[in-house]
Amino acid sequence: MQPGVILTGLACGALLAVAGLTLWDGLRQTPGLSRAAWVLGWVAAALLLIGALLVWQGNHDVPALRLILIAALAAPPGLHRRRPSHWSNVMFILPALALAEVGLFLISKPVAGETVSLPIRPMELAIVVCGGLGARALGAALNVIAIPSSIPKLGAFAVTYALLTLLVGSTALVNLWQRGTMWGGSASEAGLAAVWLTWGAAWLGPRQRPRLRAGLIVMAASLLIVLAVG
Repeated sequence: MQPGVILTGLACGALLAVAGLTLWDGLRQTPGLSRAAWVLGWVAAALLLIGALLVWQGNHDVPALRLILIAALAAPPGLHRRRPSHWSNVMFILPALALAEVGLFLISKPVAGETVSLPIRPMELAIVVCGGLGARALGAALNVIAIPSSIPKLGAFAVTYALLTLLVGSTALVNLWQRGTMWGGSASEAGLAAVWLTWGAAWLGPRQRPRLRAGLIVMAASLLIVLAVG
């Protein structure tokens, strides 16, 4: 069994443990469990990052690598000391767990013949980073949908919107310089613009309707992850 598969599998186990500890802490309010979940989340993120680097050196498809990288960015949980523990906090880790499991399935399944993994270009890497931050915001949005409250003030939400704005703006400037038009018409540009518009609608949405904003974030983050995986 390849090292990348082993590390990704261990990371999936660590994320499952984080989800279990978070759920137990929300139900029983046991001191110290939130700290243990925080440490395990960072361990899972480190395992995923190292596993992704090992996968990059092997002959695997690029989508699996992107999934693992996105999961690594979404895995580290935050410490919510000022808010009471609740079972819905497990929603924060679900996107990272799902992405890591899909990535593990893709890199562990038998491949007929050899496949050559192409290097990720800077633009694609930027979209992958946005996808990872979007996955973190997706977990926060699922938490809001489960338990209605105000949108959590997570840096991932604002940073993702800023990066998306930068990507859309830079793409438009490159098209204007090379083609004389701001719109290239490609499917990736259309998807990026759709994500940016949906994210902007969530950003400008009424704060009095948290579930509506959270639903828009779920839509935008899901589309962003699909776009990042390619």
